[in-house]
Amino acid sequence: MQTFPNIGVDVAKDAVVVACAAQSFSTHSVTNQRAPLLAWLKSLPTGSRIGLESTGGYHELLADLAHAQGHVVFLLNPLDTKHYARAMGNRAKTDRVDAELIAQEHTRLRPYALTHPLQPTSASWIT
Repeated sequence: MQTFPNIGVDVAKDAVVVACAAQSFSTHSVTNQRAPLLAWLKSLPTGSRIGLESTGGYHELLADLAHAQGHVVFLLNPLDTKHYARAMGNRAKTDRVDAELIAQEHTRLRPYALTHPLQPTSASWIT
């Protein structure tokens, strides 16, 4: 049975910090733009499990690109991640620590499902 790496991503406006739970690569930063993100995603095995926090829209490009590349995406609530960090006894708050924590946390959650615009529906009940 093939196993896929669990990757955590701390997302910011200009860059993302990425970490692997199995430490198969060192924690590092990638520019939060289409070309660098695609290059990084293509370096991962298809089916990699990528966890990232919902961050005011800055996460959307990475989530959509990762999903399109065949990776399993986990979209996390930042408050849940904060509580998980406390439960694990982690009080530090750095991008690197957050990425490593997310790599561990998302392994127990449901994957992100790409959403599509709502289709027009019959609204006969609206007056």
